[in-house]
Amino acid sequence: MTKRLSIIFLSAVALLECFPGVMQAQPRSQTRAEEVYNQGIAKTGREDYRGAIADFQQAATLFNQSGNLSNAYKSQALATYWQLTFERIQRTTPSNESLPGWYVGGSCVGNPVCKYSVVFVNPGAESSNFGGVVILEEKLRMLNRPDGTGEPINAVLDAQTVPKLRQGEYFAQIGCQMRRGRTQNLFVAIAQTNGYENADFYPARLAWRINLTSKKIESIPATNIRCENPCPGGC
Repeated sequence: MTKRLSIIFLSAVALLECFPGVMQAQPRSQTRAEEVYNQGIAKTGREDYRGAIADFQQAATLFNQSGNLSNAYKSQALATYWQLTFERIQRTTPSNESLPGWYVGGSCVGNPVCKYSVVFVNPGAESSNFGGVVILEEKLRMLNRPDGTGEPINAVLDAQTVPKLRQGEYFAQIGCQMRRGRTQNLFVAIAQTNGYENADFYPARLAWRINLTSKKIESIPATNIRCENPCPGGC
């Protein structure tokens, strides 16, 4: 048995020596995908909308090729969201069109007022294994239109893929807090409603901290996170 394993190992080594790309192709593809993705993030801060969209789309393809489906979904979702943003700022007057259904919601946070925003989108979630993407943005400036209206110009700081939501769950962007202790940290979470309809708070299955110091979205244990029930007992 030992001799047979030695032969198999030596055969594998010989294969790698002859064809080193067999094992290196996937890591290289992953590394390249991360580079292109980070390029896209950087371009949002330079207001290079077309460049960022192209990079996110390319990153989605490269992540798919490397088998990283979570990052592939996140990259494509960012491309879709950034295309919507690009179209909105190109208009000379505000649009009366409703936002697409995949734009679930957004909220502004931080000081000065609305310096940052947290957005949740889920394009194509119904046909994927993921529930959406949470995005942290920073306001760069306001685009002022001739009619007196304005549109915030934002840069993407970070984004995280959210797992598929189960029955009775929703993504809570506001109203989430630690069970014990006071903190200035901001939290978002997947809140569980089934069985807690009359409670003041919903428990969280998964949670993330919006860290405005590091400008990152950080996955944290959900054990001590709860989210407000806006209508205990029903509205």
